[in-house]
Amino acid sequence: MIEKNNNVYRYLTMGILCMILSLTSSNYGYTNFGEVQEDGVSTTLEAMRMFQVHYTNFMFYTINVGTPGFIETGVYNSRKKTENGYNLAYLPFYRFRAGPMIETNKELDFYIDANSRGFFIVQLPGTIAFTRDGRFLLDSRRRLVTLSGNYPVLGEEGEIILPEGEDILVSRSGLIYVDGQPVSRMKIAVFKTFAAMQSFESINGAFFVLTKDVPVEEGPEHYAIIQGALEQNNVLKAITGDIMMAKNAYDANVKTAHLLNRALNTAGGLSSP
Repeated sequence: MIEKNNNVYRYLTMGILCMILSLTSSNYGYTNFGEVQEDGVSTTLEAMRMFQVHYTNFMFYTINVGTPGFIETGVYNSRKKTENGYNLAYLPFYRFRAGPMIETNKELDFYIDANSRGFFIVQLPGTIAFTRDGRFLLDSRRRLVTLSGNYPVLGEEGEIILPEGEDILVSRSGLIYVDGQPVSRMKIAVFKTFAAMQSFESINGAFFVLTKDVPVEEGPEHYAIIQGALEQNNVLKAITGDIMMAKNAYDANVKTAHLLNRALNTAGGLSSP
């Protein structure tokens, strides 16, 4: 009798946990489902978290559809072997293909042609960052800074400060001329491999910092700067309907979790005296 009552309490407790974990808010979610002993419930809850990551990414793409230089984040779904069998897992990664170029005819807008591996280098407080968002302007000190965040754009000799002048031209090698006089050359990072670029950590989808040192190719022969143009975001997933796939998959797992919960409750009721 005591054993049967313990089973009833166990099933009821699992049912309550399942209902709580099925909420969409991350405030009610677990990052580790080891507390849930039933394999079907555990797998369903982990799948819900995976598709929630997909859905969040797609919503992020939609918000940044007009952000130049925005880079898409993909997610691999996988199954990892553990002591108790296999667990679902997800692995984020960046898709660094170049977005389409758009002409703006603005003298402080720039596009990098470097086989999808080139970045402008900007100075953040305490570190440097890499971006393809080539929307620049001049601040009160006539420093070349990013439109987003007003971060100084770095040249080969540090911050780029332009003298007074009427005409600003930039060569394909990144050399800046003011009224025909050379002033500074933009510092461009061209990474050797896409695998090395997976060492990036995203700040906002358009600015990145490195988590470790990786090899780069130096010299203007590896890139070309195009003045008066920008690289649009490279997102394709958000406009191909995959956002609905993630949402529907998440909803399907929520319904599965509820069905399992009802089955466990029924089993608990049948086992009670």
